[in-house]
Amino acid sequence: MCNKKILILSAVVLVFLSGGYLIYQNFQKTIPKEIFFETKLDEEVKIQADRDTYTPELSSTVGIGLTPIHKLSRHPETVKFHWHTNYGYFISWEPPDYRVNLLGTEVINNGKKIYWSYPSSEMDIKKPSVQISLNIEDAQSGQLLTGSNLKIDWENRDIAKVKK
Repeated sequence: MCNKKILILSAVVLVFLSGGYLIYQNFQKTIPKEIFFETKLDEEVKIQADRDTYTPELSSTVGIGLTPIHKLSRHPETVKFHWHTNYGYFISWEPPDYRVNLLGTEVINNGKKIYWSYPSSEMDIKKPSVQISLNIEDAQSGQLLTGSNLKIDWENRDIAKVKK
């Protein structure tokens, strides 16, 4: 009697799995291949920092320069670069005039170099570890294509140090 129940249960499981496989195969045929390609995170990006340490006391720069290093299989105008930081803020500082423009904690740009800094008024204050994220997204849909993170820790409270 016990063997008969196991045999019936095995048959039910086999029928269930076969039905699930057939539904899956039918589902694959109804969704265009482009959708599967679009959802793959097949792009690569890395955040390159132009210096290992920074403090606002340095007069030679406005912060840590951050440049996305990427391999995109699509045209640059079809993507946007979405930056976020949990502490500090982003700055643009470009030729020809090198005007300092505060951008805030969340920035969307076209992949140009930006700078990260923190307020000099917060010197000698304990600060949190900094998490900087960069997501490359489809410009039309906002769909995530790839992303990367950079961590900054603190040395002697005021020296921001890029973690490698």
